[in-house]
Amino acid sequence: MQDFTAEIPKALKEEEAGEVNRILGRLRQSGFKDADIEAVMDVLTAREDPNRARRSMGPRLIEFADSIVNKAADLKANILLERIKEQIEIRCSKANFQKSDSFYQKLFSQASSSTTNGIPTLFQQVFTTNYDLCIDRYLRKRGFADGFEEQTGYGRVFTGNWPGVGNLSFTLCKLHGSVNWFEVGGRITQHSFAPGQSLMGEEVTGRMMVYPASEKYALTAPYAECLFYFRRSLMSGKIYEPIVVIGYSFRDAAINNAFMDAIKLNPNIRILSMGPHAKAHQFELEEPLRSKVVPIEAEFGSDYSIQALRAGTQ
Repeated sequence: MQDFTAEIPKALKEEEAGEVNRILGRLRQSGFKDADIEAVMDVLTAREDPNRARRSMGPRLIEFADSIVNKAADLKANILLERIKEQIEIRCSKANFQKSDSFYQKLFSQASSSTTNGIPTLFQQVFTTNYDLCIDRYLRKRGFADGFEEQTGYGRVFTGNWPGVGNLSFTLCKLHGSVNWFEVGGRITQHSFAPGQSLMGEEVTGRMMVYPASEKYALTAPYAECLFYFRRSLMSGKIYEPIVVIGYSFRDAAINNAFMDAIKLNPNIRILSMGPHAKAHQFELEEPLRSKVVPIEAEFGSDYSIQALRAGTQ
C-alpha cells in the first residue's frame, strides 16, 4: 500500500497530484502517520458529500470541532476521486502475475506442512480485501469456488454460495469486490474485460468494488453475502490452524467485528498478522482482538516471512 500510494499521484495531473499530497500531509500532521491513498479517498468522499459524512460521524463530531461548518458538495473532489479509482482499477488489472504466482507458490507450499488431499489446510479458505486478480490467477489451475456460478445466457453470476468448512477444494471470497466484478442488468457478473455502457442490451452499472474501507458496505449485496460467509467460517468452531493475515491494517470495522465475535466463541483462536507495520497495527487494536494477534514484521514473499509463518503454525 505504501508503494501504491506513492505511484498513484504520478499518473494524475499535476494539480490533482498536488492535492493528493496536500491531503496526505494534513493527515500525517493530524496523527495519521500511516496515511495512504485509501485515507485520501476517505477525505475526498467527505468533501464530495459533506452531509453524508456528517451523518456517518454522528454526534461524535462535536468532540473534534468547536463549531460545525456547513459545507457544500465539492465537484472537484468528485472528479479527483473518480481519477484515483480509475488508476486503482488500471493498476490492479495489470498486476505482475509472474511475481505474485511465485510468491503464492512459495507461501502455499512452504509455510505449512499440514495438507488435506494435497491442499494446504492453512490456506484452504482464502479471504481478501484486494481488488486485483493475483490470487484468482494462482488458484485458477487448482480449482476453487468463489461465490459465482455459471448461468445459461448470463455467464458467471454471483450467487453467494460457497462450500462449507472442511470441503475438498479451495474457496476464495473477495470481501471488497474485484476488478472483474460488474453489475449488469441488476446481476453481479464476472468479465475478463471492462464492458461498455451496455452488454447484450443490458445496462452496465459499473464495477463492484468498495471505496473506501470506511463506507458502510457491509449491508449491501454482494458484500454482505461475502462478509456473512467470512463470519460463518470464523465461527464454525472448526478452526484448528491459526488464521494467517497478510498485509491487512485492521481498519475495516466489519472484518474486525467478525474476528472479535469469533474469539468470544473460540478463545483459542490465534491470528498471525504479517506485514511491515504489523506491530503498529496490533498496538492500535482493542481487546479481545489485540491479544489474539501475533505480529510478524516481514515483507510478503521474503524467505523470512515463510520461516516465521511456518514457526507460528507449529
